[in-house]
Amino acid sequence: MDGHKKDILLIANYWHFEEEKASSRYRSFADILCRYYDLEVVTSTFCHLKKQQRDPETLNLSALPYRMTLQYEKGYAKNICLRRISSYRQFGRNVYRYLQKRKKPDLIIVSVPSLTVADYVTKYGKDHGVPVIVDIQDLWPEAFKMALRIPVVSDLLFFPMLKQANRIYRRASEIMAVSDTYVARGKQHNTQCRGLSIYIGTDSQLVQEKMQGCSVSKDPGEFWIGYVGALGHSYDIKTVILAVKELEKAGYSNIVLKVMGEGVLREEFERFAAEVGANCDFTGLLEYGLMMKTLTQCDVAVNPIVGQSVASIINKVSDYAAAGVPVVNTQNSPEYRALLEQYEAGINVKNGDVQGVADALRQLYEDENLRKAMSGHAKAMFTEKFDRGTNYIKLVHTIEGLLGESGKQG
Repeated sequence: MDGHKKDILLIANYWHFEEEKASSRYRSFADILCRYYDLEVVTSTFCHLKKQQRDPETLNLSALPYRMTLQYEKGYAKNICLRRISSYRQFGRNVYRYLQKRKKPDLIIVSVPSLTVADYVTKYGKDHGVPVIVDIQDLWPEAFKMALRIPVVSDLLFFPMLKQANRIYRRASEIMAVSDTYVARGKQHNTQCRGLSIYIGTDSQLVQEKMQGCSVSKDPGEFWIGYVGALGHSYDIKTVILAVKELEKAGYSNIVLKVMGEGVLREEFERFAAEVGANCDFTGLLEYGLMMKTLTQCDVAVNPIVGQSVASIINKVSDYAAAGVPVVNTQNSPEYRALLEQYEAGINVKNGDVQGVADALRQLYEDENLRKAMSGHAKAMFTEKFDRGTNYIKLVHTIEGLLGESGKQG
């Protein structure tokens, strides 16, 4: 490597500052990249998680070990709405204008979504001879089509987005993604890329730090089933609620379903649980350390994803693995189902199968030795596949390859 540090630009609108109390894939990337490169992060003035504008005065930007630039974005109130698309277009235009004014970087990393931002960035890269790594966090427009679920109409409506996504992947110097499945999607239109899969994962050291000082009260006689994450259309919480009720009717009266998260369907799920009469505790969105502490107290976790979902390796499964809890999984993702089978870290069940979920939960309830074995296997899976401390360094190696560098130690 030459004497001066290379200028790397990381562009991510899904960025979470430390003050926003959420785990962040890109903050973990930045913490590693700034050790080796002159790093600048470009993100949005709008916080996707909280659906509000950020106040720069509340963010300790000067303390960061890398430069931080915020570009204006008007924001949106709901995850699925037209305003979200127009908001991303605005952010994309502002990022492109910034790139035109800024000195040419040595390499850019940009996230998908948003498609608009990545489209502008990959165009800039092609026009100026700058290598661009495209990081696929979610498949657009596939995720939107799944939410709308109107045959033919969905295909026509989202065809322009599909063309845009394919164009982005063709322009990319390298395709990175949160799963092998998403890498394969990008490489359909760019066979020159080697492809790099880095699961979203969890920072084990951060987990321990965040859990310090957190206390969770659990009745020794209770059996907790944990769910962590969004409460939206992609998540089949009702099947789990019905399975819990089946177990209660069979005499398992000490079971509690702990639902940790927020979303547009929270009230509907709560009403459904009340109507069914299942013992559920909807905690709302917990601070990350408290959420992880609660998860470690759970006996089992559930990953109930609707059958139409195109999701692959999602955020919650790394938290489940980090907590060492066995998983009852209904997600259709072949990649995640294979991981659970390979590591013997959970039980796969057919999507939407209430009795199948109830039987899997009953099996884990009755067999403490099985739960302990699966817990150990889950922790091993976390270390090998999900721990950011050991897996995120792969990005540095990829950057070195693109820049023609060699010899740096991880």
